[in-house]
Amino acid sequence: MTRSKLVRIYRISILGICVALPLSLSAMPAAADVPGPSVTIRVDATKPGRVIPKDFLGLSFEANLMHQAWIDPAAGNVDTLLENLGTGNLRFSANQVDNTAWMPDPDAPVPAWAKEGQHVTPDDLSRVGKLAEATGWSVDLGVNFAHFDPAAAGNQAREAQERIGNSLRSIQIGNEPNFYLIAPISKAGDRRPLLPATYVPDARAYRDAIRAAAPGVPIEGPNTAGAGIGNQLIDPVIASAVVNPWLDTYISAFGSESKYLNQHYYPYVNTARVGFTSASSDLIGGLPSVDKLMSRENSVKQTTFIRDFVAKAEHAGLEPKLAETNSVAKEGKEGVTNSFGAALWTVDYLMTTAREGVTGINLHNQPDDCESYSLICFADDNARQAGQAQANPNYYGLLMLSQLVGGQILPTTVESGAANVSAYAVRLPDGTVKVIVNNMDRAFNGDVNVEIVGEDGTSASVQRLTAASPDAVDGATFANSTVAKNGTFTPSSNENVLGTDGRYRVRIDAPSAVLLTVD
Repeated sequence: MTRSKLVRIYRISILGICVALPLSLSAMPAAADVPGPSVTIRVDATKPGRVIPKDFLGLSFEANLMHQAWIDPAAGNVDTLLENLGTGNLRFSANQVDNTAWMPDPDAPVPAWAKEGQHVTPDDLSRVGKLAEATGWSVDLGVNFAHFDPAAAGNQAREAQERIGNSLRSIQIGNEPNFYLIAPISKAGDRRPLLPATYVPDARAYRDAIRAAAPGVPIEGPNTAGAGIGNQLIDPVIASAVVNPWLDTYISAFGSESKYLNQHYYPYVNTARVGFTSASSDLIGGLPSVDKLMSRENSVKQTTFIRDFVAKAEHAGLEPKLAETNSVAKEGKEGVTNSFGAALWTVDYLMTTAREGVTGINLHNQPDDCESYSLICFADDNARQAGQAQANPNYYGLLMLSQLVGGQILPTTVESGAANVSAYAVRLPDGTVKVIVNNMDRAFNGDVNVEIVGEDGTSASVQRLTAASPDAVDGATFANSTVAKNGTFTPSSNENVLGTDGRYRVRIDAPSAVLLTVD
């Protein structure tokens, strides 16, 4: 395939220049009234499957944020907010890694190409190391690939190895190189886009330099972009033209040297932030809404992408990781990605990825913008300077999910009729069975019957994930509790539920989620 033809495919896929296609999800009907008073969920506790790794949950941050003081665990409450979620992974990379300069000498002038003077110093890596040590979280560190400098990447990796220590899980070369073709980057003063074939020798030069400077540090990739705009015709083209050729090339060139296959995924893109008008965004189905995010159609689309990705990774003998992911790319959409509906989406999406075999996710976080898809964020400059982050609705979804980490996934079926209700279950190492019931349907309020095959228990407890409505951007609670200003979280007492021979009935209101625990 010629480069000109591939460029044309990229532009069609990413920029949506196919508005004449019969479209789209924009005309999705509103939720209908749900017939029937109940939903039945069956969990087979006799057939435990995949284990959700203990470091499954992770957060992704822009690389330039390492320069901010709140990274230091002594500077605020971020370390406590992380500890509430258990043991996870911190990724510092994303779009800004290719606009951020590595400055081993902090007193040297920052290169003119560094966006707004963005740079990272050895002291910044020390702060990251302290945060990792305080929380027990590992670190994936991105190095600048756009401004081609293998020696600088090697030097940064050496400093990271020294200052982050055993918490350094990997070095990641660049961010979303499959999109360099859309926005070419500078190499030796020339505008040079990358295709899979030209990516390999450049990445090889980086790998050689990093290995020489920091022996033993794992190097992973390719951190390719994958996203959809919500259009059932356009989105599959993105995967086939923009993702698969890169993953195949990476596996062929570097699969034997890697442990993970790192991919990014967002089911939607805020097309208004890539130059579309509201009218054209609506025409191609590119205006995400709370209802679209929670829809069954979106869940099916996500599951298809995830299954294809997992199959490719496992066929290559690699662990599939979603190294950067969230609901709506281009920093989210106000009132959608920071809503309680997005928290319910997070529960459903992450449990789907775990069930399908993804071994780790990093939800991307923009802590300086509480109206984006941030899980934790700073309300203003004063809060940022004090290191006092607040918990958004999505964070409460992670508090619920963290209760299932380390468990073996149990086969689960849902009989819900027209109601958009999902369920997931695990058996923890101590034998406890936990079941999440996630109601993303505005119209369903009723009883949920949970039948656990292989268990004969008669009592259980329930913790609820709630808010005033799916559109609420504050007021979320888990286990009838909220996160304190200092970052601590203490769940209130649980509801007790009586059952018979492993059968329980729980009332659930719309939309919300419940966590049923059977000891």
